[in-house]
Amino acid sequence: MPKKILLVLSIAAVGVVVACGKSDLPISPTSSGLGGNALADGSTLKINAPTPIAPTNGVQISRSAPFVVTFTNVNGRYANFPVTYELEIRNAATGAVVANNKFPAQSGANTSFTVPTEFTAFDTIHNWRVRATYKQGAQEGFGPWSATASFKSPLRAFLNRQASSAFDPLTEGFTVGQQVGDAGKFIPGVGWQAGATNSGIDYDIATCVSCRVEFDVTNVSEGEGQCCNADLKFLSMGDANAFGSFGAFRDHDWKMHLVQRADGDGTGLEIIWRNGGTDAGGGNPGDHRIKMTCCGPDFRDANVFHFIVDWSPSGYNISVGTNGGPQVAYLVDGFGGIPYAPPNHRISLGCYPRGETIPGAIYRNVSITPR
Repeated sequence: MPKKILLVLSIAAVGVVVACGKSDLPISPTSSGLGGNALADGSTLKINAPTPIAPTNGVQISRSAPFVVTFTNVNGRYANFPVTYELEIRNAATGAVVANNKFPAQSGANTSFTVPTEFTAFDTIHNWRVRATYKQGAQEGFGPWSATASFKSPLRAFLNRQASSAFDPLTEGFTVGQQVGDAGKFIPGVGWQAGATNSGIDYDIATCVSCRVEFDVTNVSEGEGQCCNADLKFLSMGDANAFGSFGAFRDHDWKMHLVQRADGDGTGLEIIWRNGGTDAGGGNPGDHRIKMTCCGPDFRDANVFHFIVDWSPSGYNISVGTNGGPQVAYLVDGFGGIPYAPPNHRISLGCYPRGETIPGAIYRNVSITPR
């Protein structure tokens, strides 16, 4: 009889050992899988914390590039399972959460994630951290948070001449460009309004042979130039030394201006783009001119038009989107491989050297980006 008792106790002891051993195998602290008691750090998954790689140490991120966070991948300590990461970003000053995203782990040693967020606090330190999560049916668990890393949000507006890049919202009551001419004014939260045909804002950059300029413009109706007996301009570019007078701008080798035609049905567009010479026959270098007297954007004061002006040595493409709709290409031509490379490169809203800016047009969200 004592032997039976000892045997039973021995079997029970083995059972305890096996149970204890099995409790270390699941991906959560409980033997039943997910859920159960949390560890000391509050996590419910047996997995290490990721390690932030970038951005760190308060580095300032750019508006002109996607915002990407990178960190080391982690795996379950006792079992492999598909990991989903949770990313949290907070304004360091207020503690407010500005982004919370979940996304799957990538293969390899690290995961990188492009953060789809718009910052409302610019030039401000933000903190970020990340943790592994796992969901199985109705149960889910999470690992420990990583150490906190920091970065500084983008500048509200900037002009980097050497990098040929800029972002200028024009809704904050100032510009990083140089305002010129008469009667231009800032409308808080709306943009900068050209007050006269000689109004403008200049952005001087290092010569950029492959670039993109984007801007929004509103308060523009059909055939604006009928008021002034002229074809008025949305945008001009060229050698800054030639912006002093009508004649100097008209005759220089790097003239570019984007036009709203005053004739036809009032929606037409025109481009004159000179890539280093004055050959009016369209040779290279020479004038590249396209004239439309109809069938352009639906110009109405209430509409917001998003212009994209792309160029490279192969040529240019100018498109317009209306009220957030798709971009429509209107003006496309080639440069025959000869780049548009003005010395003292200036990009200017309107066309003040010719006195042909659209009065009343409201600009905002100007960006210049090398391609």
